[in-house]
Amino acid sequence: MDIKTVISLVIITLTYFVGTAQNTFVPDDNFEQALIDLGLDFGALDDYVPTANISAITDLDVNNLNISDLTGIEDFAALSTLNCDQNNLTSLDVTQNTNLTQLFCRNNQLTTLDTSQNTLLNILWVEENQLNSLDVSNNTQLISLITDDNPINNLDVTANTALTVLSCENNQLTNIDISNNLSLFYLSIGYNSLTTLNTSTNIDLQYLACGDNLITSLDLTQNTRLSTLFCARIPINDLNVTNNLVLQRLTFSQTQVSSLNVSNNPLLEQLWCSRNLITSLDVSNNLLLDSFFCDFNNITSLDLTRNSNLREFGAGNNNLCYLNIRNGNNSNIVNYNSNNNPNLSCIFVDNIAYSNANWTNIDAASNFVTSQAQCDAFGNTTPPVDTLNDFIGMSYTLPVINNGYYFTQPNGNGTSLNAGDIIANSQTIYIYNQVNCYSNESSFNVIITASDYYIPKFFTPNNDGSHDYWQVLDNSNAINTIKIYDRYGKLLKSLQPNAEGWNGTYRGRLLESNDYWYAITLNTGETIKGHFTLKR
Repeated sequence: MDIKTVISLVIITLTYFVGTAQNTFVPDDNFEQALIDLGLDFGALDDYVPTANISAITDLDVNNLNISDLTGIEDFAALSTLNCDQNNLTSLDVTQNTNLTQLFCRNNQLTTLDTSQNTLLNILWVEENQLNSLDVSNNTQLISLITDDNPINNLDVTANTALTVLSCENNQLTNIDISNNLSLFYLSIGYNSLTTLNTSTNIDLQYLACGDNLITSLDLTQNTRLSTLFCARIPINDLNVTNNLVLQRLTFSQTQVSSLNVSNNPLLEQLWCSRNLITSLDVSNNLLLDSFFCDFNNITSLDLTRNSNLREFGAGNNNLCYLNIRNGNNSNIVNYNSNNNPNLSCIFVDNIAYSNANWTNIDAASNFVTSQAQCDAFGNTTPPVDTLNDFIGMSYTLPVINNGYYFTQPNGNGTSLNAGDIIANSQTIYIYNQVNCYSNESSFNVIITASDYYIPKFFTPNNDGSHDYWQVLDNSNAINTIKIYDRYGKLLKSLQPNAEGWNGTYRGRLLESNDYWYAITLNTGETIKGHFTLKR
């Protein structure tokens, strides 16, 4: 081989290696084509891109281009933002991209991701991949981290103190510590296996979604800036939102909550509390309420007359006896349902014709009305209830009654008693009768004493149905007359034995709380004197 040939071969070889050293290997045709389309490469696909064309690029968007391999990304030395969402990536090496501040690699098939060298990273979104773990301990400047829809079973964010947004829904987390994330205002951790959640240090929290977990208690008293709360399908039995004055959206369907107080949430616009154990709910202070669903509870009464902004309403499958939705703006309601409330005879509305034409999800027994008189016309009457006289003696046996049942407290509360029960202690006994949505009640006093008569020591005339009258009980017809005096000796009232009693008035005027005197003349001629107290 002559000298000219050798020199030529050397020149060709040097030219090849020099040329190769100035190019970046990009084996994925779709990636290279994307770079051609961005003007960073030219000519036909040849698996190489001029390194000089990409080394100074700061932003690269190759979203949804069917790319399987991002080899070559390491030579994007100045890259700050990379969006490679919705591709077919199974691996991604960004360890050389130390200037990276934002990385979006959602909707791929990544099983691992090393961000330990990306210390400037402040946004990392990796949802819908196959990541089992993710170490972000070196990414101390992170402000937004989204890991949704990955089989991640451990996520340590204690070093990410700048974090403001954290979303890790549908991972496999059993616990998470957010006590160091004091700047956090958005937290979404639904569809995990968390048993506890402590948000006491996250006082800037505005959005919290923690549904579909195993959380049994939730203390939100420190989260006074919370405006949105989604906690459906968690086994809590108590939810206290009285401190959350700026709350606007509240969803806690399918929990074990039996009571809810939303009177301190005047900004509430959305309230979804279906499938709970709630028996009563007062929304009279929630004047901005727009969407309200409380289906599948045990609610018996709803008054929505102050909720004129209501647009959606559902209260099906409750025990409603009373529903008043006459709020002056019924035409604003586009979604209505009160099905499966068999005792709901009357629904109070603005306009019967309008509701009949537009609201079809009601029971056959329900009727739209605009007044109580119209409701009464459908046969809704107060049921009868038996009455019994007060008793004084040493023992009392409850007699058989036809209308009602015996209870030790008003409204069918307390202990249930039965005919034939022997009463050995002085007490008030209530007879309560309920037919569907309507009830009636009477009461009588049983005074257990060996005396022939009973003189009360006090009474409280406040029209609450208990001790409203000062009444002497004469069980053996021993009394002839009863006279009542004030402390100056002025006669206020004369009573006959076993009369209704004194209501604490004189000539129609309410008398003050004080002690008053009585003089009781017996049939034997004997007079008994003493005093009693009027309490208001």
